[in-house]
Amino acid sequence: MREICLARLDKTRPVLVLTRDTARAVMTKVTVAPITSTVKGLSSEVPVGRANGLDHDSAVSMDNVLTIPADLLGRRLGFLTPEQERHLARAIVLAYDLEVPLLEGP
Repeated sequence: MREICLARLDKTRPVLVLTRDTARAVMTKVTVAPITSTVKGLSSEVPVGRANGLDHDSAVSMDNVLTIPADLLGRRLGFLTPEQERHLARAIVLAYDLEVPLLEGP
């Protein structure tokens, strides 16, 4: 399951950690997607909220993915659900305009 953590970016904000766990053990940098309370309703967003350890409804922005030093990650807030993981896969395909069959679902 994908982990949601706090990270020290322009300000401390929640992020979805995209780097797989096995790579995180040996990497000094991790790839994350920022989570914002400004929900635009884009197909490249993944809705998240209280069930994921956040204070309010928000969205994972797959259009603003970045790689940061691993030591900027803070405490874990929560995880994506299996349904949100499927939504994430679809959002990645749409955010990067990939030519692959889309997965079923939202």
